[in-house]
Amino acid sequence: MDYNTFDFVGTVIRADEFARSRLSAHRALHIRDVAVEARRLAVRYGCDPRKAYLAGYLHDCAKGFSEEDNHRYIEKYGINVTKEELSLGNNLVHSKVGAYFAKEHFGVDDQEIFDAIYYHTVGRPAMSMLEKIIYTSDFIEPGRSMDSLVPLKKLRSLAYEDIDRAVFEITRSTVEYLKSLKDIYICPESLKTYDYYEKRIKNGF
Repeated sequence: MDYNTFDFVGTVIRADEFARSRLSAHRALHIRDVAVEARRLAVRYGCDPRKAYLAGYLHDCAKGFSEEDNHRYIEKYGINVTKEELSLGNNLVHSKVGAYFAKEHFGVDDQEIFDAIYYHTVGRPAMSMLEKIIYTSDFIEPGRSMDSLVPLKKLRSLAYEDIDRAVFEITRSTVEYLKSLKDIYICPESLKTYDYYEKRIKNGF
């Protein structure tokens, strides 16, 4: 994406207007908070803060989609979605659909931003820095108040000290929570993310 010609400010404004018109006030605030958190983390880790801010603003752009909306985009772009993912409504599907929607509706033709949106829900092994930033920001943004296995205060501090360890702890918290529930689908990609970052930390990479 050529940032010399791309209307960054205008796109953020449109993303904000879209969120406020299509989503709940709580979700729209969450999106804005993720964008701000992502920009802070980007500065900390030498990532482009504009990309992080925009990816944060767009990460949940498909969160309010109906089942019909999802199926239309899945069919249009041939998105790889399992029946288990579809059975959970928008919980997992919104990230994959949202990446394509951001590209089509907001003109965000940037692979790093696309991937950050696409993988922000379950992660994946060997995420790029921008992917890790959006994945982490989604979990630690200031509006979130529910602690997990690791208290949010500790996670927020950890995110600025060692983002790989933060990614691992977030994934561990999510996987352990899902395992504690009965008959709940756990996305294989989440388990792969968990294994990858656990090994990475143990091996000191």
